[in-house]
Amino acid sequence: MAGIIDRLKYQFDGAPTLKRLIFINVGAFITIQLVSVILLLFNINSMQWLSYVEVPSNLHVLPYRIWTLFTYMFVHNDLWHILFNMMWLYWFGTIFTQYFSQKHLGTLYVIGGLSGAALYLLSYNIFPYFADKQGMMCGASAAIMAIVFATALRAPDYKVNLMFIGEVSLKYIAAFTIMIDLLSMTSANAGGHFAHIGGALAGIAF
Repeated sequence: MAGIIDRLKYQFDGAPTLKRLIFINVGAFITIQLVSVILLLFNINSMQWLSYVEVPSNLHVLPYRIWTLFTYMFVHNDLWHILFNMMWLYWFGTIFTQYFSQKHLGTLYVIGGLSGAALYLLSYNIFPYFADKQGMMCGASAAIMAIVFATALRAPDYKVNLMFIGEVSLKYIAAFTIMIDLLSMTSANAGGHFAHIGGALAGIAF
C-alpha cells in the first residue's frame, strides 16, 4: 500500500498542472464516494457533510464555511458530472497550453472558479427570483468555462472534430455553451449556470 502511495505521489509531483488538476478532482471524487458509502452504512446522510465542501448560497452561512469558495471547484458527487467536466478540462486544457503556460492554466482555473462562485452568490442574493430559494453548489464547470473562453478568444478559428458534426471552430463552441447558460438562468440548476457565466467572464478578462 505504501508503495502505491509513493508511486502516486511521484506521478503527481512530476505531472504538469493539467494532469495535477485532473488528479485532484478524481481523487476528491473517489474520497467523497468512499466516505459517503461508509456514512451510509451507519445510516448517516452523506449530504450533511458534503455541505462543508460545497459553496452555500446563504451569505449568513458562507462566513463560517469560507473555504468552500475553493473546495467546491474540486468536488463532484455524480459520475457523469465529473466525467464530462474532466473531458472538457483535458480537451481545452491541452489546447490552452499550446498558447499559454501550465502556470497560467492553474491560475486561471482558480480565478474562474472564484469568479463563478461570486456570480452564483450575487445571483442568489440580488434577483427576486431566488428570494425563497437556497442552494449548494459544487463542480469544476465554472473553472473550466474560464479555460474554454480564454482559449476560444486566443484561438477563435482553431478547429476541433466533434462526433457526428465534424470540424467546428472554438468560437462557435464557446458561443453555443454560453447561449445555453443564458437560456438556463431560471432552470433547476440556475445557480450553476450563473457560475458558468462567471467563469466565462474570467476567461474573457484573462
